[in-house]
Amino acid sequence: MTSGRDFPLAGRVAVVTGASSGIGRAVALRLVADGATVTAVGRDKTRLDALPAEPASGPGRLVPAQVDLTDDESRRAFVAGLLAGQRVDVLVHSAGGYGSGPHADAALDDLDALYAANVRAPYALTQELLGALRAGGGDVVVVNSSQGVRAGADAGQFAATQHAMRAIADSLRQEVNADGIRVCSIHLGRTATPRQEAIFAKEGRAYTPDLLVQPGDVADVVAGVLGLPRGAEVTEIHLRPAKKSY
Repeated sequence: MTSGRDFPLAGRVAVVTGASSGIGRAVALRLVADGATVTAVGRDKTRLDALPAEPASGPGRLVPAQVDLTDDESRRAFVAGLLAGQRVDVLVHSAGGYGSGPHADAALDDLDALYAANVRAPYALTQELLGALRAGGGDVVVVNSSQGVRAGADAGQFAATQHAMRAIADSLRQEVNADGIRVCSIHLGRTATPRQEAIFAKEGRAYTPDLLVQPGDVADVVAGVLGLPRGAEVTEIHLRPAKKSY
C-alpha cells in the first residue's frame, strides 16, 4: 500500500527543459519517480527517446518533446499543444548554452547565441505558460550558475546571461507570488555533466566527476523545493561541491 508521502508530486504536471542529458535529465526522472507527469523537453531526439516513460511503480509518467526553444515558431507550437492538454503547474528551466573567452576577443555572435538560448528562450516560455501556472498555483525553478552571482575571468558572456536570469526570476517572483506561484533560483557550482567535462578539458584540468556536484543532487534539491508546503517558498539556493577540485 502506498501513500502520498511515497509519491509527493502525484498529480503535479511539470515541464523540464534541457531534459535530454545532464541536470535536466536527472530532474525529469526524479520528478517522474515522485509521481509527477513530466514533459521532458530537449533537442536531441535519440536521447529523449531513450528516457524511460514510466518508473517501476507509481503514477509518474514522462513524455518526451523534441523542441528548439530558441525557435519562436517551434516553441509556440509546443506551448499550444501543452495548453490544449493537461494543465501545467511546474516549470523547471535547465536548458541553455555555454561559452567562454576573454572580453577582448570573444565573438559577438557567441554572445547573441547565448542570449537567445539562456535568456530569451526561458523568458518567452515562462511568459507563454504563466496563465497555466497561475491557474494551478505553480512553481518556476531556474537552474542557474554560480556565475550568475559572481562572474569569473573569461566567462563574461555566459555570466551576463546568468545574471540576467537571476534578475528575471527575482522580478517574476514579486509579480506572481500573489497568484500563488513560487519562484526559485538554484545557483550551481561545478556539476558532473558532459558540459563540465568539456570545460575541464578546455582548461587543461584533470576531470574528477566524483568531487563535483552530481546531477542527482540537483534533482533532490528541486524535488525538495517543489515538495514544500504551499505556504513556504525557497527563493534562492547556492549548491557547490563540498571539496574543491579546481
